[in-house]
Amino acid sequence: MRTVEIYVYDQAAGLDVMGPLEVFAAANTIMQFAGEPLAYDINICAEQKGLVTLTGGTQLHAPHRLTSGKPVDYLLVVGGLGYEQQIKNRVLLNRLHKRSLSARKLVSICTGSFLLAEMGVLDGKSCTTHWRCVEELAKQYPKVKVAPDAIFVQDGSIYSSAGVTAGIDLALALVEQDYGAELALEVARDLVLYLRRPGGQSQFSAPQKLRQIVGDDFNALHDWLMADLQQVVSVELMASFCCMSPRHFARRFTEKTKLTPARYLENLRVQRARELLETTSLTVEDIANQSGFWREERLRRSFLKILGVTPSIYRNHFGQQAKQRA
Repeated sequence: MRTVEIYVYDQAAGLDVMGPLEVFAAANTIMQFAGEPLAYDINICAEQKGLVTLTGGTQLHAPHRLTSGKPVDYLLVVGGLGYEQQIKNRVLLNRLHKRSLSARKLVSICTGSFLLAEMGVLDGKSCTTHWRCVEELAKQYPKVKVAPDAIFVQDGSIYSSAGVTAGIDLALALVEQDYGAELALEVARDLVLYLRRPGGQSQFSAPQKLRQIVGDDFNALHDWLMADLQQVVSVELMASFCCMSPRHFARRFTEKTKLTPARYLENLRVQRARELLETTSLTVEDIANQSGFWREERLRRSFLKILGVTPSIYRNHFGQQAKQRA
């Protein structure tokens, strides 16, 4: 039996807690029905035992106080709005760090990664977090290698998941590591989940506010490109619009946006294609034409590169029919 300890706090996200917990609990139920020993011993702890108030106002009883007690297999640190207060609490972080030393594997869910980063255990390590927070995590903790599109990341004995429901994906992966693919698949079926969801978390992010990225230096260029994404545009043509030499333009633009001009234009076209997939019933081929890719295969390659999913899968998740099903 694996031991799991979940650290919670005021304004932690309820789904960050309950998602992984239900995965481990479902594994227990399946094992119990099969006449096998339980898979996981699950405990919840907090800075002080008692009630914590999760986001949305739900109260959860933490029967255990965070201590450096018996070793555990997993220490899960969840995310939520309260993480910002948690990383300011040095006494708490010291206690959490001591507890992590007695855990075989350390796991962060969503913005729980900020607590691990503040403790210093992510220095030189790869991790991920909620897509809204990847830039902030990388900025605040430059020694951390942030994987912005990953659903979850393993680096040695440290695991991290992307936002909210990605904690469920990570918990399923842990069940698979511990007890094999058959049990993980049974858990996924019982909870009506993908065992491995397609694509990364970029598909769930809000379309990039690319005009903000270019700022005042290149906003006129942005508006000109957006006015006709079907036109054939070269770096030379963009440079001419900005009254610069191609070499000077490419250097200035890349310094400003962290994207090459060609990659920026590709992102604009993907953004337009996303909007059309979400709001129209146009064929993928027509959308490829209207967004400037001109061939369905080119659109598909760009979607896979930038979002990690095909246009068809994206439409199934976010298109009009998906909204009607919801």
